[in-house]
Amino acid sequence: MALPVTGTRGDIVVQVEFDPVGAAGTYTNACGVTSASFEISNDIISFDVGDCDDWSASVQKVKNYGAQDVTMSIDATWSAAQHVQMIDWASRNINEGQLNLRLLYPNATTGQVSMIDGLALMETLTLDNVGNVEGNPQTENISLQFSGGITVTKAS
Repeated sequence: MALPVTGTRGDIVVQVEFDPVGAAGTYTNACGVTSASFEISNDIISFDVGDCDDWSASVQKVKNYGAQDVTMSIDATWSAAQHVQMIDWASRNINEGQLNLRLLYPNATTGQVSMIDGLALMETLTLDNVGNVEGNPQTENISLQFSGGITVTKAS
């Protein structure tokens, strides 16, 4: 039996292009990320079709892809290094709140996915543990929705 090769922290890196005008193409690692979920959801359109020649034949259910929805949720320990950028993104002070986000697979080999890129809009930014008395670090939860789908790049 062969065991699968699994991923650990660093095998997939979340990066954001925080300055798409002044430093286009410069991606910064999202600091403090403790967990992230990335989801691609495809709508399936279903309809019934009857045979053109034999009207007594059973009706067939045909299915096709519809729209695609891409979302991401990020949990992080609050980071002083990126606090301003995250607040600016959430309050739409940077590029109207639409920033390029990249999932980078730094160890990808030829033919494997090396990057997933998309235009991300921050739906929510939640700061937790603000003013806690136990001395626990502040945390943040970020919900993103992607506009216009994603681009998948394979390593060559």
